[in-house]
Amino acid sequence: MSATITKIIRDTISTIKERNLILTPDNYTEVFCEIAKKNGYISPDCQKLEKYLSRLNADLVEQLKQKRVKNIDELFAFMAAKLNSSNINESAKLIHSLVFMSKRVFQAVTMLHNKEAKKLAELSIDTLNKKLDISSIDLIRDKWFEFLTDYDDLFIRRLGFYGVKSFDDLQTAITELDNASIRSGDTAYLCQKMIPLLVCALTPSISESMNAEISGFELSLKSDPKLLELDETQDNIQQMIKRRIELDRAEISTKVSVLNDVLEGINTRLLNMMSSSSTSRAKMQDIKRDLNSINLKEDSFEVIRDKLIIIAESLGNETQQFSLQVSSDQKKIKELQDRISSLEGELAMVKAESKEDFLTKTATKRALIEELDRMEDKYRRYDADYSICFFDIDYFKKINDTYGHDAGDVIIASVGKMLRKYSRKIDFVARYGGEEFVMLLPQISLVDSVNFANKIRDIIENSKFMYKDERIDVTISCGVALRSSNKTSSSTLESADKMLYTAKQNGRNQVMPSII
Repeated sequence: MSATITKIIRDTISTIKERNLILTPDNYTEVFCEIAKKNGYISPDCQKLEKYLSRLNADLVEQLKQKRVKNIDELFAFMAAKLNSSNINESAKLIHSLVFMSKRVFQAVTMLHNKEAKKLAELSIDTLNKKLDISSIDLIRDKWFEFLTDYDDLFIRRLGFYGVKSFDDLQTAITELDNASIRSGDTAYLCQKMIPLLVCALTPSISESMNAEISGFELSLKSDPKLLELDETQDNIQQMIKRRIELDRAEISTKVSVLNDVLEGINTRLLNMMSSSSTSRAKMQDIKRDLNSINLKEDSFEVIRDKLIIIAESLGNETQQFSLQVSSDQKKIKELQDRISSLEGELAMVKAESKEDFLTKTATKRALIEELDRMEDKYRRYDADYSICFFDIDYFKKINDTYGHDAGDVIIASVGKMLRKYSRKIDFVARYGGEEFVMLLPQISLVDSVNFANKIRDIIENSKFMYKDERIDVTISCGVALRSSNKTSSSTLESADKMLYTAKQNGRNQVMPSII
Protein backbone atom coordinates (compact mmCIF):
# COMPACT_ATOMS: atom_id res chain seq x y z
CA MET A 1 0.00 0.00 0.00
CA SER A 2 2.87 2.44 0.83
CA ALA A 3 4.28 1.89 -2.66
CA THR A 4 0.85 2.81 -4.15
CA ILE A 5 0.58 6.01 -2.07
CA THR A 6 4.14 6.97 -3.04
CA LYS A 7 3.33 6.46 -6.73
CA ILE A 8 0.11 8.52 -6.44
CA ILE A 9 2.03 11.36 -4.77
CA ARG A 10 4.73 11.33 -7.49
CA ASP A 11 2.07 11.28 -10.25
CA THR A 12 0.18 14.13 -8.52
CA ILE A 13 3.27 16.39 -8.43
CA SER A 14 4.08 15.50 -12.05
CA THR A 15 0.50 16.27 -13.23
CA ILE A 16 0.48 19.66 -11.45
CA LYS A 17 3.70 20.56 -13.27
CA GLU A 18 2.32 19.38 -16.64
CA ARG A 19 -0.83 21.50 -16.18
CA ASN A 20 1.24 24.56 -15.11
CA LEU A 21 -0.75 24.80 -11.86
CA ILE A 22 0.49 26.53 -8.72
CA LEU A 23 1.33 24.02 -6.00
CA THR A 24 -1.38 25.03 -3.52
CA PRO A 25 -3.20 22.73 -1.09
CA ASP A 26 -6.41 23.03 -3.14
CA ASN A 27 -4.74 22.20 -6.43
CA TYR A 28 -2.81 19.37 -4.79
CA THR A 29 -5.97 17.91 -3.17
CA GLU A 30 -7.96 18.09 -6.40
CA VAL A 31 -5.27 16.44 -8.54
CA PHE A 32 -4.44 13.91 -5.78
CA CYS A 33 -8.06 12.72 -5.60
CA GLU A 34 -8.20 12.49 -9.39
CA ILE A 35 -5.01 10.35 -9.56
CA ALA A 36 -6.08 8.23 -6.56
CA LYS A 37 -9.42 7.43 -8.22
CA LYS A 38 -7.64 6.29 -11.41
CA ASN A 39 -5.40 3.99 -9.34
CA GLY A 40 -8.35 2.48 -7.45
CA TYR A 41 -7.36 4.02 -4.11
CA ILE A 42 -10.21 5.43 -1.99
CA SER A 43 -9.19 8.28 0.33
CA PRO A 44 -11.70 9.45 2.99
CA ASP A 45 -10.64 13.07 2.39
CA CYS A 46 -11.61 12.73 -1.28
CA GLN A 47 -15.10 11.46 -0.35
CA LYS A 48 -16.15 14.36 1.89
CA LEU A 49 -18.10 16.22 -0.81
CA GLU A 50 -20.10 13.09 -1.74
CA LYS A 51 -20.73 12.47 1.97
CA TYR A 52 -22.25 15.92 2.51
CA LEU A 53 -24.27 15.81 -0.74
CA SER A 54 -25.88 12.55 0.37
CA ARG A 55 -27.45 14.41 3.33
CA LEU A 56 -29.12 17.11 1.20
CA ASN A 57 -32.50 16.97 -0.52
CA ALA A 58 -32.83 16.36 -4.24
CA ASP A 59 -33.52 20.02 -5.09
CA LEU A 60 -30.35 21.26 -3.44
CA VAL A 61 -28.31 18.50 -5.04
CA GLU A 62 -29.66 19.45 -8.47
CA GLN A 63 -28.80 23.14 -7.84
CA LEU A 64 -25.29 22.19 -6.80
CA LYS A 65 -24.84 20.18 -10.02
CA GLN A 66 -25.96 23.18 -12.08
CA LYS A 67 -23.46 25.37 -10.20
CA ARG A 68 -20.79 22.68 -10.87
CA VAL A 69 -19.69 22.59 -7.22
CA LYS A 70 -16.45 20.55 -7.10
CA ASN A 71 -15.12 20.82 -3.51
CA ILE A 72 -16.01 21.50 0.14
CA ASP A 73 -15.17 25.21 -0.05
CA GLU A 74 -17.56 25.76 -2.95
CA LEU A 75 -20.26 23.77 -1.09
CA PHE A 76 -19.87 25.97 2.01
CA ALA A 77 -20.00 29.11 -0.11
CA PHE A 78 -23.20 27.96 -1.81
CA MET A 79 -24.91 27.03 1.50
CA ALA A 80 -23.88 30.32 3.13
CA ALA A 81 -25.37 32.21 0.21
CA LYS A 82 -28.62 30.29 0.71
CA LEU A 83 -28.72 31.10 4.43
CA ASN A 84 -27.97 34.82 3.99
CA SER A 85 -29.90 35.56 0.82
CA SER A 86 -31.38 38.72 2.45
CA ASN A 87 -28.02 40.49 2.25
CA ILE A 88 -26.22 38.77 -0.60
CA ASN A 89 -23.37 41.23 -1.20
CA GLU A 90 -22.32 41.53 2.44
CA SER A 91 -22.76 37.80 3.06
CA ALA A 92 -20.74 36.95 -0.06
CA LYS A 93 -17.85 39.09 1.17
CA LEU A 94 -18.03 37.55 4.64
CA ILE A 95 -18.19 34.01 3.26
CA HIS A 96 -15.31 34.77 0.88
CA SER A 97 -13.15 35.95 3.79
CA LEU A 98 -14.13 32.96 5.92
CA VAL A 99 -13.27 30.54 3.13
CA PHE A 100 -9.82 32.05 2.57
CA MET A 101 -9.12 32.20 6.30
CA SER A 102 -10.15 28.53 6.62
CA LYS A 103 -7.77 27.60 3.83
CA ARG A 104 -4.88 29.31 5.61
CA VAL A 105 -5.78 27.53 8.85
CA PHE A 106 -5.95 24.13 7.13
CA GLN A 107 -2.58 24.74 5.47
CA ALA A 108 -0.95 25.79 8.75
CA VAL A 109 -2.37 22.84 10.72
CA THR A 110 -0.58 20.38 8.38
CA MET A 111 2.76 21.90 9.42
CA LEU A 112 2.34 22.41 13.19
CA HIS A 113 5.75 21.91 14.76
CA ASN A 114 6.16 24.84 17.19
CA LYS A 115 4.52 27.07 19.79
CA GLU A 116 3.99 30.00 17.40
CA ALA A 117 1.37 28.03 15.48
CA LYS A 118 -0.37 27.13 18.73
CA LYS A 119 -0.57 30.77 19.81
CA LEU A 120 -1.93 31.84 16.46
CA ALA A 121 -4.53 29.06 16.53
CA GLU A 122 -5.70 30.20 19.99
CA LEU A 123 -6.00 33.77 18.73
CA SER A 124 -8.07 32.54 15.76
CA ILE A 125 -10.45 30.64 18.05
CA ASP A 126 -10.83 33.72 20.27
CA THR A 127 -11.69 35.87 17.24
CA LEU A 128 -14.25 33.37 15.94
CA ASN A 129 -15.96 33.37 19.37
CA LYS A 130 -16.60 37.10 19.09
CA LYS A 131 -19.01 38.92 16.80
CA LEU A 132 -17.65 38.44 13.29
CA ASP A 133 -16.92 41.15 10.82
CA ILE A 134 -14.94 41.22 7.60
CA SER A 135 -12.05 43.33 8.90
CA SER A 136 -11.33 41.10 11.92
CA ILE A 137 -11.48 37.97 9.81
CA ASP A 138 -9.20 39.52 7.19
CA LEU A 139 -6.72 40.45 9.95
CA ILE A 140 -6.55 36.87 11.25
CA ARG A 141 -6.33 35.54 7.71
CA ASP A 142 -3.32 37.81 7.00
CA LYS A 143 -1.62 36.65 10.20
CA TRP A 144 -1.99 33.04 9.07
CA PHE A 145 -0.61 33.98 5.68
CA GLU A 146 2.43 35.65 7.32
CA PHE A 147 2.95 32.51 9.41
CA LEU A 148 2.91 30.29 6.30
CA THR A 149 5.24 32.64 4.43
CA ASP A 150 7.86 32.77 7.20
CA TYR A 151 7.59 29.13 8.34
CA ASP A 152 10.66 26.96 7.66
CA ASP A 153 10.59 23.25 8.58
CA LEU A 154 14.17 22.48 7.47
CA PHE A 155 15.13 22.09 11.13
CA ILE A 156 13.09 18.90 11.48
CA ARG A 157 14.29 17.54 8.12
CA ARG A 158 17.82 17.40 9.55
CA LEU A 159 16.68 14.44 11.66
CA GLY A 160 16.82 12.38 8.48
CA PHE A 161 20.59 12.13 8.91
CA TYR A 162 19.97 10.26 12.19
CA GLY A 163 17.59 7.63 10.83
CA VAL A 164 14.23 9.45 11.00
CA LYS A 165 11.97 8.75 8.01
CA SER A 166 8.56 10.13 9.11
CA PHE A 167 8.28 13.92 9.50
CA ASP A 168 4.48 14.22 9.61
CA ASP A 169 4.17 13.13 13.23
CA LEU A 170 6.58 14.32 15.92
CA GLN A 171 5.90 11.37 18.23
CA THR A 172 6.77 8.91 15.46
CA ALA A 173 9.88 10.92 14.56
CA ILE A 174 11.10 10.86 18.17
CA THR A 175 10.52 7.09 18.37
CA GLU A 176 12.51 6.52 15.16
CA LEU A 177 15.29 8.80 16.43
CA ASP A 178 15.45 6.91 19.71
CA ASN A 179 15.65 3.55 17.89
CA ALA A 180 18.31 4.74 15.43
CA SER A 181 20.58 6.61 17.88
CA ILE A 182 23.30 4.99 19.94
CA ARG A 183 22.97 6.14 23.52
CA SER A 184 25.94 7.98 25.00
CA GLY A 185 28.25 5.60 26.82
CA ASP A 186 26.79 2.45 25.24
CA THR A 187 30.26 1.02 24.60
CA ALA A 188 29.02 -2.58 24.75
CA TYR A 189 26.89 -1.95 21.65
CA LEU A 190 29.84 -0.37 19.82
CA CYS A 191 32.13 -3.24 20.80
CA GLN A 192 29.58 -5.78 19.55
CA LYS A 193 29.42 -4.00 16.18
CA MET A 194 33.23 -3.99 15.88
CA ILE A 195 33.71 -7.72 16.47
CA PRO A 196 32.87 -8.88 12.87
CA LEU A 197 35.18 -6.21 11.44
CA LEU A 198 38.05 -7.29 13.68
CA VAL A 199 37.57 -10.97 12.78
CA CYS A 200 37.58 -10.09 9.07
CA ALA A 201 40.78 -8.06 9.48
CA LEU A 202 42.52 -10.82 11.43
CA THR A 203 41.64 -13.73 9.12
CA PRO A 204 44.61 -14.47 6.80
CA SER A 205 43.85 -14.01 3.09
CA ILE A 206 46.01 -17.01 2.05
CA SER A 207 47.14 -19.04 5.06
CA GLU A 208 44.54 -20.91 7.12
CA SER A 209 46.68 -21.88 10.13
CA MET A 210 45.21 -19.16 12.39
CA ASN A 211 41.53 -19.99 11.78
CA ALA A 212 41.06 -21.97 15.01
CA GLU A 213 42.75 -19.29 17.12
CA ILE A 214 40.64 -16.53 15.55
CA SER A 215 37.42 -18.52 16.08
CA GLY A 216 38.21 -18.86 19.78
CA PHE A 217 39.03 -15.15 20.02
CA GLU A 218 35.71 -14.30 18.32
CA LEU A 219 33.71 -16.46 20.77
CA SER A 220 35.34 -14.80 23.80
CA LEU A 221 34.57 -11.32 22.45
CA LYS A 222 30.95 -12.20 21.69
CA SER A 223 30.48 -13.52 25.23
CA ASP A 224 31.90 -10.28 26.67
CA PRO A 225 32.20 -7.44 24.07
CA LYS A 226 33.68 -5.07 26.66
CA LEU A 227 36.91 -7.09 26.54
CA LEU A 228 37.79 -4.79 23.62
CA GLU A 229 38.28 -1.95 26.13
CA LEU A 230 41.17 -3.76 27.83
CA ASP A 231 44.78 -2.87 26.88
CA GLU A 232 45.63 -6.59 27.01
CA THR A 233 43.02 -7.37 24.34
CA GLN A 234 44.25 -4.55 22.10
CA ASP A 235 47.86 -5.79 22.41
CA ASN A 236 46.66 -9.30 21.52
CA ILE A 237 44.92 -7.95 18.40
CA GLN A 238 48.11 -6.19 17.27
CA GLN A 239 50.14 -9.40 17.71
CA MET A 240 47.57 -11.45 15.79
CA ILE A 241 47.65 -8.94 12.91
CA LYS A 242 51.47 -9.23 12.77
CA ARG A 243 51.25 -13.04 12.73
CA ARG A 244 48.62 -12.91 10.00
CA ILE A 245 50.95 -10.85 7.79
CA GLU A 246 53.89 -13.17 8.51
CA LEU A 247 51.83 -16.28 7.73
CA ASP A 248 50.66 -14.82 4.42
CA ARG A 249 54.25 -13.98 3.49
CA ALA A 250 55.43 -17.45 4.44
CA GLU A 251 52.64 -19.05 2.37
CA ILE A 252 53.60 -16.96 -0.66
CA SER A 253 57.27 -17.86 -0.20
CA THR A 254 56.34 -21.55 -0.14
CA LYS A 255 54.36 -21.19 -3.36
CA VAL A 256 57.26 -19.35 -5.01
CA SER A 257 59.67 -22.05 -3.83
CA VAL A 258 57.52 -24.75 -5.42
CA LEU A 259 57.40 -22.76 -8.65
CA ASN A 260 61.18 -22.40 -8.55
CA ASP A 261 61.57 -26.19 -8.27
CA VAL A 262 59.27 -26.64 -11.26
CA LEU A 263 61.25 -24.12 -13.30
CA GLU A 264 64.56 -25.80 -12.43
CA GLY A 265 63.12 -29.16 -13.49
CA ILE A 266 62.01 -27.71 -16.82
CA ASN A 267 65.41 -26.07 -17.31
CA THR A 268 67.19 -29.39 -16.69
CA ARG A 269 64.92 -31.10 -19.19
CA LEU A 270 65.73 -28.41 -21.77
CA LEU A 271 69.46 -28.93 -21.34
CA ASN A 272 69.06 -32.69 -21.83
CA MET A 273 66.98 -32.19 -24.94
CA MET A 274 69.43 -29.65 -26.39
CA SER A 275 72.32 -32.06 -25.89
CA SER A 276 70.36 -34.90 -27.48
CA SER A 277 69.64 -33.31 -30.83
CA SER A 278 70.99 -30.44 -32.87
CA THR A 279 67.85 -30.15 -35.00
CA SER A 280 65.80 -28.76 -32.08
CA ARG A 281 68.53 -26.54 -30.69
CA ALA A 282 67.03 -23.29 -32.07
CA LYS A 283 63.56 -24.14 -30.71
CA MET A 284 65.02 -25.06 -27.32
CA GLN A 285 66.86 -21.72 -27.19
CA ASP A 286 63.51 -19.92 -27.70
CA ILE A 287 61.90 -21.91 -24.89
CA LYS A 288 64.87 -21.22 -22.61
CA ARG A 289 64.55 -17.48 -23.23
CA ASP A 290 60.85 -17.67 -22.30
CA LEU A 291 61.84 -19.55 -19.16
CA ASN A 292 64.41 -16.93 -18.15
CA SER A 293 61.88 -14.14 -18.65
CA ILE A 294 59.84 -15.35 -15.65
CA ASN A 295 60.40 -13.10 -12.61
CA LEU A 296 59.27 -14.85 -9.43
CA LYS A 297 59.42 -11.63 -7.39
CA GLU A 298 57.54 -9.30 -9.72
CA ASP A 299 55.27 -11.50 -11.87
CA SER A 300 51.85 -12.42 -10.49
CA PHE A 301 50.78 -16.05 -10.08
CA GLU A 302 48.49 -15.68 -13.10
CA VAL A 303 51.34 -14.39 -15.32
CA ILE A 304 53.67 -17.19 -14.18
CA ARG A 305 50.95 -19.75 -14.81
CA ASP A 306 50.33 -18.45 -18.35
CA LYS A 307 54.07 -18.50 -19.16
CA LEU A 308 54.40 -22.02 -17.79
CA ILE A 309 51.46 -23.14 -19.92
CA ILE A 310 53.10 -21.69 -23.06
CA ILE A 311 56.41 -23.35 -22.21
CA ALA A 312 54.66 -26.64 -21.46
CA GLU A 313 52.92 -26.53 -24.84
CA SER A 314 56.21 -25.87 -26.63
CA LEU A 315 57.89 -28.70 -24.75
CA GLY A 316 55.00 -31.00 -25.62
CA ASN A 317 55.58 -30.43 -29.33
CA GLU A 318 59.31 -31.09 -29.06
CA THR A 319 59.16 -34.10 -26.78
CA GLN A 320 57.34 -36.10 -29.43
CA GLN A 321 60.67 -36.39 -31.27
CA PHE A 322 62.43 -37.76 -28.18
CA SER A 323 59.82 -40.25 -26.94
CA LEU A 324 62.37 -43.11 -26.86
CA GLN A 325 64.89 -41.04 -24.89
CA VAL A 326 62.48 -39.74 -22.23
CA SER A 327 60.48 -42.93 -21.61
CA SER A 328 62.60 -43.68 -18.54
CA ASP A 329 61.81 -40.24 -17.14
CA GLN A 330 58.01 -40.50 -17.24
CA LYS A 331 57.76 -40.64 -13.45
CA LYS A 332 59.62 -37.32 -13.08
CA ILE A 333 57.47 -35.66 -15.77
CA LYS A 334 54.32 -36.88 -13.99
CA GLU A 335 55.52 -35.31 -10.74
CA LEU A 336 56.13 -32.00 -12.50
CA GLN A 337 52.67 -32.11 -14.06
CA ASP A 338 51.09 -32.80 -10.68
CA ARG A 339 52.94 -29.81 -9.20
CA ILE A 340 51.79 -27.56 -12.02
CA SER A 341 48.19 -28.75 -11.61
CA SER A 342 48.38 -28.16 -7.87
CA LEU A 343 49.75 -24.65 -8.42
CA GLU A 344 47.09 -23.91 -11.00
CA GLY A 345 44.42 -24.98 -8.52
CA GLU A 346 45.86 -22.76 -5.81
CA LEU A 347 46.22 -19.88 -8.24
CA ALA A 348 42.61 -20.37 -9.33
CA MET A 349 41.50 -20.20 -5.69
CA VAL A 350 43.48 -17.00 -5.11
CA LYS A 351 41.98 -15.56 -8.29
CA ALA A 352 38.44 -16.50 -7.14
CA GLU A 353 39.01 -14.54 -3.94
CA SER A 354 39.89 -11.44 -5.93
CA LYS A 355 37.25 -8.74 -6.24
CA GLU A 356 38.46 -7.47 -9.63
CA ASP A 357 37.95 -9.30 -12.91
CA PHE A 358 41.40 -9.64 -14.53
CA LEU A 359 40.13 -9.14 -18.11
CA THR A 360 37.64 -6.24 -17.79
CA LYS A 361 38.95 -4.55 -14.59
CA THR A 362 35.33 -4.52 -13.38
CA ALA A 363 34.20 -6.21 -10.16
CA THR A 364 33.79 -9.98 -9.96
CA LYS A 365 30.49 -11.77 -9.39
CA ARG A 366 31.50 -12.39 -5.79
CA ALA A 367 32.13 -8.67 -5.22
CA LEU A 368 28.79 -7.91 -6.92
CA ILE A 369 26.89 -10.11 -4.45
CA GLU A 370 28.61 -8.38 -1.52
CA GLU A 371 27.77 -4.92 -2.90
CA LEU A 372 24.18 -6.00 -3.57
CA ASP A 373 23.89 -7.11 0.07
CA ARG A 374 25.14 -3.67 1.20
CA MET A 375 22.62 -1.86 -1.04
CA GLU A 376 19.83 -4.14 0.20
CA ASP A 377 20.73 -3.25 3.80
CA LYS A 378 20.49 0.50 2.97
CA TYR A 379 17.17 -0.12 1.21
CA ARG A 380 15.68 -1.89 4.22
CA ARG A 381 17.02 0.66 6.75
CA TYR A 382 16.67 3.95 4.87
CA ASP A 383 14.32 3.11 1.94
CA ALA A 384 17.22 3.92 -0.44
CA ASP A 385 15.92 2.55 -3.74
CA TYR A 386 18.18 1.20 -6.51
CA SER A 387 18.02 -0.39 -9.97
CA ILE A 388 19.75 -3.41 -11.52
CA CYS A 389 20.80 -3.39 -15.20
CA PHE A 390 21.61 -6.82 -16.71
CA PHE A 391 23.70 -6.45 -19.94
CA ASP A 392 24.59 -9.20 -22.44
CA ILE A 393 26.64 -8.88 -25.65
CA ASP A 394 24.54 -9.96 -28.65
CA TYR A 395 25.65 -12.93 -30.81
CA PHE A 396 28.87 -13.30 -28.83
CA LYS A 397 29.33 -16.97 -29.79
CA LYS A 398 29.24 -15.91 -33.44
CA ILE A 399 32.03 -13.38 -32.75
CA ASN A 400 34.17 -16.10 -31.13
CA ASP A 401 33.48 -18.57 -33.96
CA THR A 402 34.24 -15.97 -36.67
CA TYR A 403 37.21 -14.06 -35.25
CA GLY A 404 38.53 -16.34 -32.50
CA HIS A 405 38.50 -16.26 -28.70
CA ASP A 406 41.23 -13.59 -28.56
CA ALA A 407 38.92 -11.25 -30.45
CA GLY A 408 36.11 -12.17 -28.05
CA ASP A 409 38.31 -11.22 -25.09
CA VAL A 410 39.06 -7.86 -26.74
CA ILE A 411 35.31 -7.20 -27.16
CA ILE A 412 34.53 -8.16 -23.54
CA ALA A 413 37.35 -5.98 -22.20
CA SER A 414 36.23 -3.02 -24.35
CA VAL A 415 32.59 -3.29 -23.23
CA GLY A 416 33.70 -3.45 -19.58
CA LYS A 417 35.81 -0.32 -20.10
CA MET A 418 32.82 1.55 -21.60
CA LEU A 419 30.56 0.56 -18.72
CA ARG A 420 33.13 1.89 -16.24
CA LYS A 421 33.69 5.08 -18.25
CA TYR A 422 30.06 6.13 -18.59
CA SER A 423 28.84 5.09 -15.13
CA ARG A 424 28.56 7.40 -12.15
CA LYS A 425 30.98 7.24 -9.22
CA ILE A 426 28.23 5.75 -7.03
CA ASP A 427 27.34 3.06 -9.60
CA PHE A 428 28.78 -0.48 -9.35
CA VAL A 429 29.92 -2.39 -12.46
CA ALA A 430 30.63 -6.14 -12.40
CA ARG A 431 31.27 -8.93 -14.87
CA TYR A 432 28.60 -11.52 -14.07
CA GLY A 433 30.12 -14.23 -16.22
CA GLY A 434 31.22 -14.75 -19.84
CA GLU A 435 29.85 -11.85 -21.90
CA GLU A 436 27.34 -10.76 -19.19
CA PHE A 437 27.65 -7.61 -17.06
CA VAL A 438 25.55 -6.32 -14.18
CA MET A 439 25.31 -2.69 -12.98
CA LEU A 440 23.85 -1.52 -9.67
CA LEU A 441 22.42 2.03 -9.90
CA PRO A 442 21.54 3.60 -6.51
CA GLN A 443 19.24 6.60 -6.05
CA ILE A 444 17.64 6.45 -9.51
CA SER A 445 14.17 5.86 -10.92
CA LEU A 446 13.19 3.10 -13.34
CA VAL A 447 12.76 5.63 -16.18
CA ASP A 448 16.24 7.11 -15.64
CA SER A 449 17.72 3.60 -15.37
CA VAL A 450 16.20 2.57 -18.72
CA ASN A 451 17.41 5.83 -20.29
CA PHE A 452 20.94 5.18 -18.97
CA ALA A 453 20.91 1.61 -20.32
CA ASN A 454 19.75 2.90 -23.72
CA LYS A 455 22.60 5.42 -23.67
CA ILE A 456 25.11 2.60 -23.11
CA ARG A 457 23.42 0.51 -25.81
CA ASP A 458 23.63 3.40 -28.31
CA ILE A 459 27.31 4.11 -27.50
CA ILE A 460 28.29 0.46 -28.03
CA GLU A 461 26.27 0.16 -31.24
CA ASN A 462 28.05 3.21 -32.73
CA SER A 463 31.56 2.35 -31.48
CA LYS A 464 34.31 0.91 -33.69
CA PHE A 465 35.61 -2.39 -32.31
CA MET A 466 38.83 -3.32 -34.13
CA TYR A 467 40.77 -6.59 -34.07
CA LYS A 468 43.75 -7.12 -36.38
CA ASP A 469 42.71 -4.19 -38.63
CA GLU A 470 39.22 -5.62 -39.02
CA ARG A 471 36.11 -3.89 -37.65
CA ILE A 472 33.65 -6.00 -35.65
CA ASP A 473 30.06 -4.80 -35.27
CA VAL A 474 28.88 -5.19 -31.67
CA THR A 475 25.48 -4.60 -30.07
CA ILE A 476 24.22 -5.22 -26.56
CA SER A 477 20.88 -6.02 -24.92
CA CYS A 478 19.78 -5.09 -21.41
CA GLY A 479 17.09 -5.87 -18.84
CA VAL A 480 16.27 -3.38 -16.05
CA ALA A 481 14.46 -3.87 -12.71
CA LEU A 482 13.70 -1.53 -9.78
CA ARG A 483 14.15 -2.83 -6.24
CA SER A 484 10.97 -1.21 -4.85
CA SER A 485 8.94 -3.10 -7.47
CA ASN A 486 10.20 -6.49 -6.21
CA LYS A 487 10.06 -8.42 -2.95
CA THR A 488 13.81 -9.10 -2.47
CA SER A 489 17.18 -8.24 -3.97
CA SER A 490 17.35 -11.74 -5.49
CA SER A 491 13.95 -11.35 -7.14
CA THR A 492 15.07 -7.94 -8.46
CA LEU A 493 18.11 -9.57 -10.10
CA GLU A 494 15.85 -12.30 -11.52
CA SER A 495 13.44 -9.64 -12.88
CA ALA A 496 16.33 -7.87 -14.63
CA ASP A 497 17.43 -11.23 -16.10
CA LYS A 498 13.87 -11.90 -17.34
CA MET A 499 13.75 -8.44 -18.95
CA LEU A 500 17.09 -9.25 -20.64
CA TYR A 501 15.60 -12.51 -21.97
CA THR A 502 12.60 -10.53 -23.31
CA ALA A 503 14.97 -8.08 -25.05
CA LYS A 504 16.76 -11.03 -26.66
CA GLN A 505 13.48 -12.62 -27.77
CA ASN A 506 12.30 -9.31 -29.28
CA GLY A 507 15.30 -9.07 -31.61
CA ARG A 508 18.26 -7.95 -29.39
CA ASN A 509 19.99 -4.54 -29.38
CA GLN A 510 17.33 -3.08 -27.06
CA VAL A 511 16.48 -2.37 -23.43
CA MET A 512 13.47 -3.80 -21.60
CA PRO A 513 11.12 -2.72 -20.20
CA SER A 514 10.39 -0.29 -23.00
CA ILE A 515 9.42 3.09 -21.52
CA ILE A 516 7.99 5.85 -23.74
